[in-house]
Amino acid sequence: MVIYVQKSITLKAPAKINLILDVVGKRDDGYHNLRSVMQAISIFDYVTLSVNYNKTHSDFPNITVKCDKPNIPTDKRNIVYKACEAFFEKSSAVPFSDIEIDIKKNIPSGAGLAGGSADGAAVLVGLNSLFDNRFSVQELCNIGASIGADVPFCIVGGTTLCEGIGEKLTPLTPLPDCKILVVKPQVSISTPLSYKRFDELENPELSDFDRFMKATQNGNLTEISKTLSNSLEEASGEKIIDEIKSVMIKSGALGSIMTGSGSSVFGIFDDEERAKLCAEKFNGLHEFCQICNPVKSGIFQD
Repeated sequence: MVIYVQKSITLKAPAKINLILDVVGKRDDGYHNLRSVMQAISIFDYVTLSVNYNKTHSDFPNITVKCDKPNIPTDKRNIVYKACEAFFEKSSAVPFSDIEIDIKKNIPSGAGLAGGSADGAAVLVGLNSLFDNRFSVQELCNIGASIGADVPFCIVGGTTLCEGIGEKLTPLTPLPDCKILVVKPQVSISTPLSYKRFDELENPELSDFDRFMKATQNGNLTEISKTLSNSLEEASGEKIIDEIKSVMIKSGALGSIMTGSGSSVFGIFDDEERAKLCAEKFNGLHEFCQICNPVKSGIFQD
C-alpha cells in the first residue's frame, strides 16, 4: 500500500547587510578570505515548501521552483534548487517524491543583500523542519557553505562575524535598535568583476576592526556607524554609490556604506523621522528604497 503525505511550511528569509567587509587574502582556489560582520534586516523573501512524499518511494525528488518575479530563473540555476539537491544528498534515507518551492521576492537581486542566499537558506531550514530536524544548525550551515558563501550566515542571522569564505561564524552583541535605510540604484554590480577590480588595487583599505568590535561590545550605535567599512566599495567603479552615501550623511545618517559587492547602499539612523525624510529624497529615483530594522535571527517560520 502506498501512503502519500503532504506537508508544507512558509518561512521568512531576511536580507543581510555588511557592517564590515574586509577582504583579507586570496586563496589558492581563487576565492577570497573575508572578515565580515553581517547583519540580518527586516526585508524579507517568503519561501513556501510543499512536500508530497510516500513511505515506499525513495528515488531523488522531482523539484519544481516558482517565483513571482519573472526575471528570476526557476531551473537548476536557482540556488534554491541547489539547496534542495544538497539537502537530499546528505539525507538519502528520507522517503519523498515531489517538492514544490514557491518564492515571493522582496529582496532585490544583484544588490549585495544576499537575496538568493537567503532563499537557499530558507529551503535548507524548511526541509530540515519538514523532515524531523535530522540536521543540527551547524550541519545545515555546513551544507549551506557548499552552495553559497552567505548561506551559513543567512541560516543563523542576527549580528555575526563571518570569516574564511563565510563558513566560520561567531555571534556578536546584537546591533542596537535603529532604522536602516536601504537604497539600490538602477545599476547592478558583478560580484566577480568587483573582486577582480579589488585585486588590482595597490593599497586596498581595511576597516578599523578593533575599534568597530569595541563599539559593538559596548552597544554604541554612533561609534559603530562611524566605523562601517567595505573593502569592495572602492572597487565598485560606480559614482552613484558615493552620491547616495552623501545624501544619506547630509540627511542625518550616523554612517553609510555599500553592502556586499553592491550595488545597494545603506545608512544607519537613530531617528525614524530623519530616515523617512531621507527616503523621500530617493523615492522614484532608484530601483529600491526601504526603511527596515535589525533582525536578531536568521530564517524563521512565518
